[in-house]
Amino acid sequence: MRSIKYLLVISLLILGGCDSDSDEQAHIGEFILQTAVETDFFVLEKELDSREFYYSNSNALHFDKYGYLVNGSGSPLLVFPVDPNGNSTSVSIGTSEPVQINYTTGSPKATDRVSISTNLPQNSGELSVNEFDKNEPLTFNHSTSVSVIDSLGDVHILTFYFIHVSVENNTWEFRVALDDNPVQPTTEQVLDFDLSGLMDINDDDLDGFVTTENGLIENINIPLSYANDLNITLDFTSDTTSFNSNFEVTSIDASGFYTGRIKEFKIESNGLITFYYTNGQDKLVGRVALAKFFSPYNLQPLGNSLWAETEDSGIPIYGEPEAANFDSIIPIVHDF
Repeated sequence: MRSIKYLLVISLLILGGCDSDSDEQAHIGEFILQTAVETDFFVLEKELDSREFYYSNSNALHFDKYGYLVNGSGSPLLVFPVDPNGNSTSVSIGTSEPVQINYTTGSPKATDRVSISTNLPQNSGELSVNEFDKNEPLTFNHSTSVSVIDSLGDVHILTFYFIHVSVENNTWEFRVALDDNPVQPTTEQVLDFDLSGLMDINDDDLDGFVTTENGLIENINIPLSYANDLNITLDFTSDTTSFNSNFEVTSIDASGFYTGRIKEFKIESNGLITFYYTNGQDKLVGRVALAKFFSPYNLQPLGNSLWAETEDSGIPIYGEPEAANFDSIIPIVHDF
């Protein structure tokens, strides 16, 4: 049996692009798949696309060098297709398909929106925006940062600096910097609040100030030298306030993602298989196909914990775990 250390080394080699023809080096992610009751069987195909089926209630599976989830004989596990919510779209064995892993997923998608919910303290001191210097903490009142992603998938730090430009009117401006480089504003960047501390978009307090673009400030252009310029909408419309309490960022979220690598593989008790990636994306693969037989103890043993249908066993009835007369799958979580 391989040691854990050996498996980890092989996993890193495969993920890094190792292209060995050795079956030993091609095995990654090995685990035991089991049904909760011995008379439920998951379905494997003798060979890819052969449509000749084997049945097992406990078998060691792994991902082969082509990314297929197979047993020690190379027979792939079959699953029923699912919709985006994880519900099976068919439980016909004719629609079943093998599980194949993608070790990476998604082309990078640049950040185009940052949503911020924050409280800017009403009792903060007044400062001049014209004297703002990100390197001088006394020239701004508060700051916060978020990671953003460019068109090549590289991560940058976008920092917001908040400046209380009018205590009397409770008006703020902000400036941004990317990777410590200030971004010159091309439009007003004003956050104004009424007497109650809520965002003022209609000049309800009649002070002559309103929040820029109702708190949805578009087309913040940030030049980049080696990737497409970032063009970001800043969204302050959800719970941005200026109460007489501490500075607090209750949420800050940026869109976009980089190319992800496989992080986790999961089989739930209901048979749903999901791949999870480092960029926050996930992929629903399918639900484990199960079979029942009228007389399961008359199946033909093939070795390697596999059985085949016989005349005495009866024909298989197919279904999915935790549905109809089928019990569950023993859950599996495998970290890469």
